[in-house]
Amino acid sequence: MTFLKINPRQGGLLLGIVVLMVLVVVLVRGNAPQSVLPTSTTFQTATQIETDTPMATPQPTHRTTSTMTRTPTSKPVTLEPTVPSTTTIPESPTPMDAQVTEVTQILSVQAVSSIFGIEYHKPNELLTVKEAGALWVRRNALLWSDVEPTEGARNWEAVSQLEEELITAAEQGQRVILIVRSTPTWAQQIPGSYCGAIKRKKLSAFALFMHDVVARYSQHPYNVRYWEIWNEPDVDPAVVKPDEVYGCWGDPQDDNFGGGYYAEMLRQVYPQIKAADPKAQVLIGGLLLDCDPINPPETSNGSGQYRDCTSSRFLEGILEAGGGDFFDGVSFHAYDYYYGTAGQYGNGNWHSSWKTTGPVLMAKANFLRDVLQRYGYSGKYLMNTEVALLCGSTGTEDMCKTQDFASTKADYVAQAYAAALAQGLRANIWYSLIGWRGSALTDRNLKPLWAFQAYRFAAEQLGGATFTAELKDYPNVMGFRFDREATQLWVLWALGEDAQEVSLTSQPSAMYDALGNPLEISRNVLVTLAPLYVLWQP
Repeated sequence: MTFLKINPRQGGLLLGIVVLMVLVVVLVRGNAPQSVLPTSTTFQTATQIETDTPMATPQPTHRTTSTMTRTPTSKPVTLEPTVPSTTTIPESPTPMDAQVTEVTQILSVQAVSSIFGIEYHKPNELLTVKEAGALWVRRNALLWSDVEPTEGARNWEAVSQLEEELITAAEQGQRVILIVRSTPTWAQQIPGSYCGAIKRKKLSAFALFMHDVVARYSQHPYNVRYWEIWNEPDVDPAVVKPDEVYGCWGDPQDDNFGGGYYAEMLRQVYPQIKAADPKAQVLIGGLLLDCDPINPPETSNGSGQYRDCTSSRFLEGILEAGGGDFFDGVSFHAYDYYYGTAGQYGNGNWHSSWKTTGPVLMAKANFLRDVLQRYGYSGKYLMNTEVALLCGSTGTEDMCKTQDFASTKADYVAQAYAAALAQGLRANIWYSLIGWRGSALTDRNLKPLWAFQAYRFAAEQLGGATFTAELKDYPNVMGFRFDREATQLWVLWALGEDAQEVSLTSQPSAMYDALGNPLEISRNVLVTLAPLYVLWQP
């Protein structure tokens, strides 16, 4: 290789030329007209993309407070609306393609104690998840049956795409919750059931498999720490397809629905995981918790017949069988259901609703804590690894394509994350980015919906915040206080259809709705179903 030799005098002359050129570039840029970025992302819907039909920009119709009114559109909206072009998010208003810097700033704050997470399904979704402000990502993709189709062999090539995703997540500073599931044919307790339990004599083989998995993926460049063993194991294998993503370890003939056998698996797997990585965190597979076993709901209102909620005793089965020392945290799932009217939702299986208790995740978390405390394991943490507001049986029903549902879902995002933070959950994972039964944050082309904007603003405000108190001085109002450095933040919404007058003790510094729109600041606030962020800053 030949190098250009420059004597000192030539070097000084060259350096002067370079400095002069830099100054010229700076001056030219300083005088050049700057492009003006729009103040919001243009949001679309999956339905619009599929039908290729133009859509009018909608406005939510039920978000009304004493400091804000909005005008409904003149035409009925039959598609799930997108965030209007006039809506802005304070301090992060630019389009997604210009958000990388801002989102990085959000994540740097969240890294302290953020609970914000999103489940994704395809590799191209990871950047959008980051742009939403999510610190956690959940992936249901490591299938034991793919990696070990023959006992004792390891086919890592089968998960090469997943490995690329894990590397990307690690590079983006995200914490991965990785689900391991799918029993290979040679280990199936129920022949043909991939989602079902493992033969007792093959539990040791699964333990060795998990040792190898954790040894491989806990290291750089993957850096996985959280391992969720199966997904919804408290499901009866008779009610799902044999290759479902559900766990289906459930045993309806057992008083605790098979939790004791799951504990046998944990007893063998946990030591192997910890041997491979002492820092690894073992999670009980996200419990469905179908209904309240303490106070079962009626099969239909007024019937006097009650549902069988034995499946929700799965955790009790684990603990009764001595499994309490063989997991670190309990993951569970909590969905609410849209009732067809703006702001109204609930989960009758747990006696929770928009007008009484707020998001069902609180009822489920309290139930799980009671069970853990009863068996002497109150120190175990909880993670809600699937949370969302669902609509209809498919999400394609007419009521699921209205702006009322879209605005209710956006409001629910703020409520669910405020409630999860108040409950002390380690993580709260929205299911999912592209959604299920109307729960999407984006459309199939990753165009953000209103709920995405609500998520991003919630992550910005609550990421890194600490829960300090439930606000109980205001009747019929759900309220939580959080502290974030020198900022005091309240999240408030009404329980019930009637707006509630709230007189604050001092003038706030700022007030926002769930989408991040700034509101007129006042000490006297009319609190409605739509949540408010109220901030006091020095």
